[in-house]
Amino acid sequence: MVVVIIIGILSTLAYSSLVELISTNRAKEVAQTIRTFTERALMDAKRQNNIVRICITGDVIIAEDPNGTTECGKGKRISSEALNKGFSYPPNVPLNGENFNTGITSTIRIGLSGIAIEGYFAVCDSRGYCGGAVKSLTENSFKAQIKRGNNTDWRAL
Repeated sequence: MVVVIIIGILSTLAYSSLVELISTNRAKEVAQTIRTFTERALMDAKRQNNIVRICITGDVIIAEDPNGTTECGKGKRISSEALNKGFSYPPNVPLNGENFNTGITSTIRIGLSGIAIEGYFAVCDSRGYCGGAVKSLTENSFKAQIKRGNNTDWRAL
């Protein structure tokens, strides 16, 4: 009977660790997806000497030609990518910088990312695990970051 109880306790501990590991890896994957998508969209727009608006709607990240519109999702869609199942745009994710989730439009610039202000894109799952891409004023590219659970801080990958 003691052996069965010990096996039960160890199984419970292993299960909770496994669930945390899976959630962390999914957050890392979605953070890298957002980072590479934004960098690729900016690079394509720069190569075509055009501007691009990047935004997240629900569980999809979109790159579009604004065509004079100011609302995300109303321009001509250039590309889009689905984010991990369970991760979607939250109304407010606390992270340094302005909230890019509502959409950011690039400018035509030489040798830089095309985004001159700081901000971020972020999505979270129901357990509070979040993945995001941050653009600071001192960097020319986005950096992937994750947040593990509701009571933790963001950390760079």
